[in-house]
Amino acid sequence: MDKKDAQKIAEPVVKRVVDLIAERKYEEIPQVAELADWSVENVREAIDGFLELNELPHMDPFDAPCNFHPQYEYHQLECYVYKDGSGFAMDYNLTTDSELNDLTLQMEFLCTEDGFKARFLQVHVL
Repeated sequence: MDKKDAQKIAEPVVKRVVDLIAERKYEEIPQVAELADWSVENVREAIDGFLELNELPHMDPFDAPCNFHPQYEYHQLECYVYKDGSGFAMDYNLTTDSELNDLTLQMEFLCTEDGFKARFLQVHVL
């Protein structure tokens, strides 16, 4: 598996999680991805606390454009394939009003007999 294959697998799941975050429907995230070491309340506190602390009104949904134009190639969704073939991790840089807001969603996708199991690892300031 390469990064391109990993992104094809991750994108629909990440889209759903990011859209749930944008809608503040944190309690629905476990229906899409297992919460690794977080509870729904931890997710709510981390995201809502970040928004309040930074005086931001919301998180954008997945399909919102990202107005980030560096001199190098940038990808809002970045996948990291595990060398042992057990799956991959991914980072998704969240935005507010199409601008990066420094909060990153981290997930992993582990190989199972049935495909991949999505796990919500954390949201943190990158």
